[in-house]
Amino acid sequence: KARIFGHSSFAMLRSLAHRALRPVAARIASPAHLSRAPASIPQRFMSMEGSKTLQNLKDAFAGEAMAATRYEFYAQRADIEGYADLATLFRSLAEGEKNQAMGHLEFLQHEVGDPVTNQPIGNSHENVASAIVGEEHDSTNMYPGFAQTARSEGFEDAAEWFETLAHAETQHKKRLQRALQELQNA
Repeated sequence: KARIFGHSSFAMLRSLAHRALRPVAARIASPAHLSRAPASIPQRFMSMEGSKTLQNLKDAFAGEAMAATRYEFYAQRADIEGYADLATLFRSLAEGEKNQAMGHLEFLQHEVGDPVTNQPIGNSHENVASAIVGEEHDSTNMYPGFAQTARSEGFEDAAEWFETLAHAETQHKKRLQRALQELQNA
């Protein structure tokens, strides 16, 4: 297959993306960020409760997380089609989207905790407990409801897929419960 990007232009794009993301990635990767608010967030700030800004942060977090997953999917397709440079570009962009989502999550943890479960997050105990709440919801409410809807609309394959995912989420919850127990016993 023909290469979509010339080596020099692709290398330049990748270099620019990495340089732009380095400050974000360094801050996110730093263990110190786990115990303090980012420098851009004042120690005392107004509550964002009920604000459009809080909703924007939640929406931005969801959008960036979805973009990262989409770009990983696109990278796999590019690999299959023989476009290695394009796959590398998509993976680089996915990493950038993930870092942006992490930045949004830094703000959200101080306001609402986990933007999906509304549980406190920050330390490992809180993070695992929040993940358990999310997996419980997915396995007992979300996917079974999706399966029921799909089946009622005549989409049996989709219903079976959702039921498979409900089972997977149950297994995730059990693994997290064991991990939480180990943390509590440590």
